[in-house]
Amino acid sequence: MAKNRPPNEGNLYDKIFKENAESIFIPLVEEQLGIRIKKFRHLKEKMQTTLEREMDFLYEVLTEEEKKLILHLEFQSGNDSEMLFRIAEYHGMVLRRYRLPIHHVVIFLGTEQPTMRSALAPEEVFSNFNLINVHSLDANRLLNSQVPEVLVLAVLANYPVEQSEALLRLLVRNLKVACKSPGKLSKYLKQLIILSRLRKLGELTIKITTEMPVNLNYDVESDFLYLQGIEKGIEKGIEKGIEKGIEKAREKAQLEKIETAKKMLLGGLTEAQVAEFLELPINAVKTIKKNLD
Repeated sequence: MAKNRPPNEGNLYDKIFKENAESIFIPLVEEQLGIRIKKFRHLKEKMQTTLEREMDFLYEVLTEEEKKLILHLEFQSGNDSEMLFRIAEYHGMVLRRYRLPIHHVVIFLGTEQPTMRSALAPEEVFSNFNLINVHSLDANRLLNSQVPEVLVLAVLANYPVEQSEALLRLLVRNLKVACKSPGKLSKYLKQLIILSRLRKLGELTIKITTEMPVNLNYDVESDFLYLQGIEKGIEKGIEKGIEKGIEKAREKAQLEKIETAKKMLLGGLTEAQVAEFLELPINAVKTIKKNLD
């Protein structure tokens, strides 16, 4: 309801409407909508979403034709240029919760002529969305692109599972050609590793990127080590304690993985971020952090 009045006055109006709405306004709604209501029940008026919205009245209605619908009543004492868009916002929230046809009615209580819009223009009405299924895209067509953002999508496209390794190697090679700087290549290789997890190819992608011939002035391994899945020796060690895990995995690469976690923490990344990138239990990262402290 309009809030352009002192709080106490608004509360009095609300009380009156709550007491009288069902006996006075329901018949008006029947006449306005051309329906006959057999019974109705009052629904919760607050919608908990990212933002909380409170409606004046919300009912589930059963008509005499045995059809269920939602009836939403709003009382407005003045012209509100945002009313139409508020109702549109309410519509989406109510539809998502109840999945029933919805009738919105605004009852104007002012003395001036209502000038509020009551209908959306055709281009403002939501009726559908366009669906792009990346998995149905032609991987070969994407691989022929010179645009890095398009190239990385190839890992999510349509190709035989048995060709995954060949596709990834070609994809990495094409990224090297398309990216004109080490920093740009690093960026898109990281994106590729993350996207490959959606196809359960993360481990293979990491293997290919770290084996990739390096003729650029940067260390690929230092860029991607933190994204590598922890090897079994390290995983078992972490379960028993970080120090024991390191002792059981003395190989240089495994030690570097633990060192990478430390560097990430010292560099200001949160424990949650480190845990996500390294695919470690959060408790393991907290243990590393504790040891650093």
